[in-house]
Amino acid sequence: MELISSHQLMILLPGFFCIAFVFSMFGRGGGEFILPLLISILSLPYFDLATISLFLIFSQGLVMLIVYGGKHKLVDWPLALALSLIIGTFAFLGGYFSFYIKPIYLKGTFAVVLLVSAYKIWQGKKVPAKIGRFGTWHRKIADEEYDMNFLYVVVPVAIIASVAGMLGISGCGLIMPLCILAGGVPMRIAIGSNTMLVLTSSGTSFLGHIARGHYPPWIYIMMFAGATIVGALLGSRTHMKIRDEYVKKGFITILIVAAVWMVIKIYLK
Repeated sequence: MELISSHQLMILLPGFFCIAFVFSMFGRGGGEFILPLLISILSLPYFDLATISLFLIFSQGLVMLIVYGGKHKLVDWPLALALSLIIGTFAFLGGYFSFYIKPIYLKGTFAVVLLVSAYKIWQGKKVPAKIGRFGTWHRKIADEEYDMNFLYVVVPVAIIASVAGMLGISGCGLIMPLCILAGGVPMRIAIGSNTMLVLTSSGTSFLGHIARGHYPPWIYIMMFAGATIVGALLGSRTHMKIRDEYVKKGFITILIVAAVWMVIKIYLK
């Protein structure tokens, strides 16, 4: 029996392209929209849909990392690798132990934190890093230097990665605001470095779901990934054309819309 009809494909393929295009402009994976779209259109088990979502986010993250790290030179590689180690470990564990917590509780928690993050970024208040203090990491990338409160973000990043792995999203929509607000990372550097985190979180979460025996149909996964990759390539290349003030406004808007959308899907499903 055909699992996905041609009508469903006509909705999903353009949908994945548009999500990847918009979210890639801001270094985001778009899992908050990919997963609800899958849930709305397909009748597969939730955790199979979460596995598909993670693979699409992984594909998008790979494209974004190539563009942001190469063409834009906005990836702080040591920072991204350090956070990726934490995220990779806990995202895998979250994906593997995904059966133990009901998705509705995870979605509600994520929605609240997304809204709080949007408000804090709008306020523009950050935790200042004190030079020389234990846990402060002096960073220099291209022509920009900054000091990061690395120890402030370690535990929250681990928690977010675990919950995201259970939900089937990358979780970097929360990790990036955390790095900006508590870590003191400049917004464009946070956006660029976040692409590495998207790749790591989604990839390891995907492996965690596969280890649990979630095997969605690969033929459709590859079709969806194709649309996602094209959208991500075009969106990523557009980033440097956006002015700083619009980057901030667009980022805040995405956080708010993602939170509202997630809440809506809680009560519609």
